[in-house]
Amino acid sequence: MSQKLIQTSVFAGVQRQPLRNVLMHMPTIIWVEKGQKLLWWHEQQLVFSRRQWLLIPAGQYLTFVNQPTEREFYSRCLGLLAPPPADWLTPSQQSLPPQVAVSDNLAWCFNTLFSMPALCHSAQKHLLFSLYAELRQQGALGLLYPSANETLRDRLSRYLAIEPAREHKLELVCQHFHMSRATMIRKLASEGTGFRELLAEVRMVHALSLLQQFRSQLDVALACGYQSESRFAARFRQTFGLSPREYQQTLA
Repeated sequence: MSQKLIQTSVFAGVQRQPLRNVLMHMPTIIWVEKGQKLLWWHEQQLVFSRRQWLLIPAGQYLTFVNQPTEREFYSRCLGLLAPPPADWLTPSQQSLPPQVAVSDNLAWCFNTLFSMPALCHSAQKHLLFSLYAELRQQGALGLLYPSANETLRDRLSRYLAIEPAREHKLELVCQHFHMSRATMIRKLASEGTGFRELLAEVRMVHALSLLQQFRSQLDVALACGYQSESRFAARFRQTFGLSPREYQQTLA
């Protein structure tokens, strides 16, 4: 079976969800279909609803509130695991608001990818590139990919996010990236992070998704590499500003 070139997730709630420091470990499109997402971006507040997508490049930390209207918040997310052709990309657009109006063509591309079965790699790539072509047509592709050059941090976090619950021994990860342990540690340090720190951040975002499935706190802790439920809860609160139980209370 071919590895999927996208990751899909759903985030819902019936109460206000304030979250901080949510790492986007891959370029991600967020479509709020019920309620609103209030996002703090470069010292301003942006409001996202059904009419516009939120486009976030890899490596960004988001602080936002998911705000239900008529007692419900619902959003779908596409995480993108394969970049567009380098010659499709324009200079950085990071100063622009990270949003694009949802056209019929974009909606079709999103819905097709979100429900895409286990197609071969080539078929997946054609569908994904259809989305990229539509975003390029609207001048918005650079919001997802502000640079053709990826950092090791972004490459590594995307790799870890494919199977965040896996043990991920540093030595085996280094082999995958064809570099020595010392080289990886040095390069990550130059980018302001470390292997264990990055793995923990990826797993915390994974925890949000697992809690959305109404898993128990202990099950989520174990799936994120924590043997202690209390240590997991402390790290979750330190990262997002609320406890796992407080987050679960917003869901139902």
